[in-house]
Amino acid sequence: MIKINVAEIKKQLSGSLSCHYDLEGRDLDLTEDDVELAGPVSADFTVTNGGDMILLEGSLGFRVKTQCARCLKGIVLDLTADLDERYYPEGAEGLDEDALTYKFDVVDVTDALRESLLLSVPARALCKPDCKGICPVCGANRNVTPCQCETRSIDPRLQALEALLKK
Repeated sequence: MIKINVAEIKKQLSGSLSCHYDLEGRDLDLTEDDVELAGPVSADFTVTNGGDMILLEGSLGFRVKTQCARCLKGIVLDLTADLDERYYPEGAEGLDEDALTYKFDVVDVTDALRESLLLSVPARALCKPDCKGICPVCGANRNVTPCQCETRSIDPRLQALEALLKK
């Protein structure tokens, strides 16, 4: 858990605190089922007094191990995630159900960092933009070995029309 004491920040009208952390997956309550990290997560952010709220702004830098969605080759992606969150004092009136809160002048930023990281991981990653993928017939990686397999399939109801086109 990453907790930040904001008592000094709240005393100043425009108080802020710059933070840098090198975090492991367990620091953010991440498991390998969530995401497989390839090294530490670099977190650089600023916590600022925003009057009736505390502002969290910054970025995360990290590397993720995954597979190409087309050829299944193992790849490592360099990713970044932006942080932009607002924390309100616990018990403040008119807050949404999902509003982030803090109490006793301590802000726990763990959930915000974790969510930003997970949301920035792409659902489908490619080893390269023009990845040719795997042949559905012979299973060859088309990036390594070109194959001559017939991958075009014809709807059986239209096969008679294809025979007419060949005449």
